[in-house]
Amino acid sequence: MTLAGAAVALDPTALPQGLAAMFAQFGNLWQNAAPITRFTVEETAFDCRGTAPAYADLVRTGICQPAATATRPAQLLLLDAPGPLWAAPYFQEREVEAALRGTPYLLAHDPDRGFWQAFDRATGRGLQFMRGPTGYPPWEPGSPLRNFLHWQVLGPRRGLIHAGTLAFGGIGVLLAGPGGSGKSGTVLAGLLHGLSSVGDDYVLADLEGGLALRPVFRTLKQDPTGAVRLGLSLAPRAANWQGKLQLTVDEIAPAALVPQITPLALLCPRVAHAPRTTFRPLDAKSAFQALAPSGVSQIPGDRAAAFALAAAVVRALPCHAVDLGTDPAEIAGAICDFIRRGGV
Repeated sequence: MTLAGAAVALDPTALPQGLAAMFAQFGNLWQNAAPITRFTVEETAFDCRGTAPAYADLVRTGICQPAATATRPAQLLLLDAPGPLWAAPYFQEREVEAALRGTPYLLAHDPDRGFWQAFDRATGRGLQFMRGPTGYPPWEPGSPLRNFLHWQVLGPRRGLIHAGTLAFGGIGVLLAGPGGSGKSGTVLAGLLHGLSSVGDDYVLADLEGGLALRPVFRTLKQDPTGAVRLGLSLAPRAANWQGKLQLTVDEIAPAALVPQITPLALLCPRVAHAPRTTFRPLDAKSAFQALAPSGVSQIPGDRAAAFALAAAVVRALPCHAVDLGTDPAEIAGAICDFIRRGGV
């Protein structure tokens, strides 16, 4: 079959027209494409077809699929094929966003890997091109199809945010911070000591009718040193591109991944090696700086909407800095007590 990307040149000065021409081929490609997998996230039934069968395992392992009634469809063509020709020396994300503002199209490109993702929000159709059937970026197994999922569910007050979560009795906390802040280790400590979660790394934030957090991905990551500190036996498995070991929530705490939590605070942890874990109020600006930048940089397409979502989340919650102790059980207990006290 003719592959759409190779037949289209995308000119940044006429980008909506180029994407319209590319998506005009979608129907014919879809009819002839091999099924890969189906799944439901946030009431959208995603149907994946194409020439990238590895995604069946990535989705099965990585995406949380709660029982839900789908009310709208999305179709994703995942192709081992050359992407479109880019008619400019460089792919500049901000300029691309500006060119597509006010259109239904979103576009992401990794020039080093020849990896393309394009999405039409009006039809729920997505196109992905990559070099080889496993030519996706190295972070893809941890959050497969992340851009497409975010683009489909994105609304004025809803979307994916880069944060961890812990909860007790359906009430919980968001955990935000850069790499090395202790966010993932704190989530793992909580899961190992009786707390629940809607995920680490990326979760769905929905502010319609009050802030709620729901799961999208089932994966967790921890470096080998942290795994030893937590008492986890994760061998044998290969480290990922960050030198971390990937696992799923079910591997360490079956049933700990819950359908939804209501957060009562945003916590910004710090590896302090303190005698015990302590909490102190944090200003909203610092909390926003901990939450927003990583998510905005890692999910391209609409920076303004992503920043607005992060700002709305910060405004909705009291914020605290957390100086972490050294004992995973103590850390989990301190966070559980914080939740049970109502965040005070």
